[in-house]
Amino acid sequence: MVAKGYSQQLGVDYNKTFAPVARLDTIRTLIALATQKGWSIYQLDVKSAFLNGVLEEEIYIEQPPGFVVKGQEAKVLRLKKALYGLKQYFTNQGFRRSKSEPTLYIKTQGQHTLLLSLYVDDLIYT
Repeated sequence: MVAKGYSQQLGVDYNKTFAPVARLDTIRTLIALATQKGWSIYQLDVKSAFLNGVLEEEIYIEQPPGFVVKGQEAKVLRLKKALYGLKQYFTNQGFRRSKSEPTLYIKTQGQHTLLLSLYVDDLIYT
């Protein structure tokens, strides 16, 4: 989890970043479905449009080592901004998040359906 990147250890996993990643099965399924239905498929990278997105939810994190306030060690920090606000953006636009695949979002409007898989700041949709 990116928010807990401070827990990484030098020599163990220091150079790794943890973030939600779409499963290869999900990407393959989207491509297969688009091919079968004759739908166009697109991939894009969101540069900085959603950096520091405002959070509508209350999200708390532990104080990172080295930044713990003396006398208040048991307290947590409330996040006011998110590194990415794409999940909030899509749910606010009427997309439903899949219960079995957290990176898959679906929006249906009449006879039309939009499927997209979001992974960090990249997405693929059909």
